Amino acid sequence: MIHMGATRLCFVLFCFNFVSLKAADPNPQLKLYADSLRYSPIESVRQKYNDSFIVLIKSLAEEDSGYDMNLDSISTIVSVLNSEDGKMKVISWVFVTDLEQYQNHCLVLYRSKIGKPHKSYWLKDFIEPQSDSLYEDFTVDFWPGALYYQMYEFKKKGKTYYCLLGLDGKNSFSNRKVIEVFWVDKEEELHIGAPVFYSSERDYTPQYRVFFEYANESTMILRFEKTDKLITFSNLVPSNPEKMGMYQYYIPDGRIDFYKLKRKGKWIRYTSLEEFNFPGNE
Repeated sequence: MIHMGATRLCFVLFCFNFVSLKAADPNPQLKLYADSLRYSPIESVRQKYNDSFIVLIKSLAEEDSGYDMNLDSISTIVSVLNSEDGKMKVISWVFVTDLEQYQNHCLVLYRSKIGKPHKSYWLKDFIEPQSDSLYEDFTVDFWPGALYYQMYEFKKKGKTYYCLLGLDGKNSFSNRKVIEVFWVDKEEELHIGAPVFYSSERDYTPQYRVFFEYANESTMILRFEKTDKLITFSNLVPSNPEKMGMYQYYIPDGRIDFYKLKRKGKWIRYTSLEEFNFPGNE
């Protein structure tokens, strides 16, 4: 009886330790799903693991400690961006079909103060045809999908905004990069887009976001230069004059343009970046 009791006790302790280990470190399972949704040669298998990944990461995000979950083991497949103020975390990834259709996924975690409970927002990669508006504030149900790779926070009228740079594999002919803005209102509703991008200092109709579409085989620069409060980007032109307006034929021409963050939270566009010759703040 003593031997059986000890055996049972060991078994119970083993199960408890296994469950505790699994709960404390979900990364092995997350890594399995992430690797499979990215690298499996069979689309149906990739879809299966993508669905499993969504269920698992949603479950983890809903836990009290969800904001601080460790995602290091999947950082080569899933983008995880943390704001400098410690209030917003943006998790995004892409599922690719055999026909090179790109399905973007994004989970945003936000807490009004560090240490307070966070809220989770699932963004739906859905935009009605021909409605990629540059002048609208979107909700989580109406999101121009992207895989985000940089985030920079700034203020406008005392409100904190989070500017993101992202890549969208639009189709097999063209890619698209986007400058987007996230912000959360007093009711803790997430907003996508803000009227902060100006085409010039004389522009009085700001855009809520900026799109760049270009040929699939080209490489475009779009990045933050945080020290100088700049967003630098490649100037895009048609590969020949007959392709004007056909963005799948647009390529960088070697010129680097930029948006400069000015006072009052305005991002103003300038042409032809010259090293160490940036417009000063107004």
